[in-house]
Amino acid sequence: MTDEARAILDENILGTLATVNSDGSAWATPLHVIYDETALYWFSNADKQHSLNIGNDPRVSLAVFSQDESRGPKGAYFNGNVEVLTDEDIESVRQLMRDRTGVFPSAFENATAYRLQIGKLNSSKSAGNCWYFYS
Repeated sequence: MTDEARAILDENILGTLATVNSDGSAWATPLHVIYDETALYWFSNADKQHSLNIGNDPRVSLAVFSQDESRGPKGAYFNGNVEVLTDEDIESVRQLMRDRTGVFPSAFENATAYRLQIGKLNSSKSAGNCWYFYS
C-alpha cells in the first residue's frame, strides 16, 4: 500500500461500501472501516442489505476519502471479493477496532465481521491523489 493511501486510512474510519443487489443494481452504504497491512475490515449485521448482497455476490468496492482537501480531493479505492470472518478471527479484528478508535462499539457486538484484502496498486489507474487497489 502507498504511504498516501495509508495516511487516508489513518485519518478516516468512515468509508463507502458498494455491493451488487440481486437484480444487478448497485447498492452503496457508509460504514466504519479499519485496516492492517493486508486488509480492510468492518462489522455489519447479517440482515442489512449490503451484508445480504455479499452473501449472494462477494464482489465489492470500498472507497475512503480524506476530509483534507487543501491539496485537492484524496481517496483510496479498494476492489475485490470480500470474506466473512470466522469466529476465531473476529476477536483480533475487535481488538484492531479498539486500538484504532479506543472502543469497540456495542452496536457491533453481535455483528458479522468482513475482510477485504488490500490487493495490488493499479498504477496505471491511480493518478493525482487517488489510489486504486485490486485483489
